Amino acid sequence: MNQASNSLLFFRVADIVFAVDYGYSDNPRNLLAPYKNFYMPDYKGDVDMYVRVAPNLVDAEPEGKEVGQFDTGGAIHGVFLLAEGGYKFQLRTVGGEVAAAVRSNTRFTEVFVTLTEKKAYQAYGLNNALMICFAYCAAYHGVVLMHASVVEREGRAYLFLGKSGTGKSTHTQLWIRHLRGSRLLNDDNPAVRFDEQRGAIVYGTPWSGKTPCYQNEQKPVGAFVRLEQWKENVIRREPVIAAFTDVLTSCSTMMWDKPSYDHIVGTCSQLVGSVPVYHLRNLPNKEAAELSFDTISKPI
Repeated sequence: MNQASNSLLFFRVADIVFAVDYGYSDNPRNLLAPYKNFYMPDYKGDVDMYVRVAPNLVDAEPEGKEVGQFDTGGAIHGVFLLAEGGYKFQLRTVGGEVAAAVRSNTRFTEVFVTLTEKKAYQAYGLNNALMICFAYCAAYHGVVLMHASVVEREGRAYLFLGKSGTGKSTHTQLWIRHLRGSRLLNDDNPAVRFDEQRGAIVYGTPWSGKTPCYQNEQKPVGAFVRLEQWKENVIRREPVIAAFTDVLTSCSTMMWDKPSYDHIVGTCSQLVGSVPVYHLRNLPNKEAAELSFDTISKPI
């Protein structure tokens, strides 16, 4: 799709190009500060996703069939399947107020967004709209958006997986504190693709949870590690089925959308076939970081 125009802002994340066509009167850069490193001021080519943001494009009322909900840190977002195909999203704050209304086509190549009139929620609404729609557009290009904290050391990246509260950020910080040369690549939503020539590659993104880490970089993946809080530090390599489950359940998915889900399943199968997956039961201490590094950094 060619949407090139001087009025658009272009961004590239994990080699997926999207355009934000901002129709409000204020400066969109104020809402898109985390996207600075991904901005392409001179881009003139095609885009994978076109996003029009303007008043009165999408109303906030439910429409179509409610097919699911997203819980993002206590904020519950409604998802509706439209009669003509495509989706409508009500993106809500933790307090339950609608921050943005979103409408997309079936493959998320065209997206329309109307933000709340409350200025305090507009950056939140736009950021979540872009992140969610990117996740499902990218699925068709072999890219998955994962819930993980990523640390890079000696040219390779390691992704720590797990539910909220399992210590992903804590463990990466232990690496940074105790293993010289370690640094954070992303703390919540990295993008990962499988490349036939290069294998598994992880990318920094404009989405990094509560930690402002917006690195426009890519690194080969050394390992995936599922974390679990435990009374001692124990690590083991996961068997194939458990490894696949660990990776798939860490991806942003809409199980009710079979086409995108099938693409994500295929990408996860390729990732698990090329990268080892471990299960680390651990305490939040230096020894856990040393154990995980010593185990997962060794050649398989």
